[in-house]
Amino acid sequence: MAKIDTTKAAAQAVAEKLAGRKQNSTSSTNNSTSATSATSTTVPIDSRIPGLMTVTPDLISGMMPAFKPEDYRINDPLNPDVTLPQATQSQFDKGMKIYEGSTRALKLTGAALDLTREKFTVIGKHSKAFGAGIQAATEIEKVKGNYLDYLNQKEVTTQKSVALDVSQVKTIADTNISIYSKDELDQKLLQAQIKAEELRLKTVESQGNLASFKAQLGDYLEVKS
Repeated sequence: MAKIDTTKAAAQAVAEKLAGRKQNSTSSTNNSTSATSATSTTVPIDSRIPGLMTVTPDLISGMMPAFKPEDYRINDPLNPDVTLPQATQSQFDKGMKIYEGSTRALKLTGAALDLTREKFTVIGKHSKAFGAGIQAATEIEKVKGNYLDYLNQKEVTTQKSVALDVSQVKTIADTNISIYSKDELDQKLLQAQIKAEELRLKTVESQGNLASFKAQLGDYLEVKS
């Protein structure tokens, strides 16, 4: 039984040794890959749209973590090869903590981006509402202008109405004056006719008197002669 324990301990020691070398090799490879990835897999920014990240299929492989499926090939499930990539419990615990922390960081970053997206959405709505307000203010000013035009036209119409009333009164007055003027002219004409008739009668009378005087004068002359 002790022999078996010794064998197991030896096997475990070999496995840990191999795992250590494999981990060191993987770490150096990963460090090299990380260094390369840091420069070659940086997500480019679209120069036409500042700040907009660009992802194309040729960049995806460089954004993926280092992974070789062939290193995890299992020929005998009941007797796994000691060369399989392995991690100690402490490595696992440390790595999981790091990945969980990174996941939380990504989730927080995603939440920040969601919030930013909502912020931009609200900014867009705010701009639309602001634009609608400007349009409303413009329409209100148009209505004010139309109302002032109406008031001005109303005053013009009132002034024309007053002028019409004055013209109508003047027309009535002129009509009445013309009636009296005609009557006055008629009276003057009648008076002139009467005066003319009086003068005519006086003329006739004077002519009669003259004729009578001549007759009397003739008789006197005949008697005298």
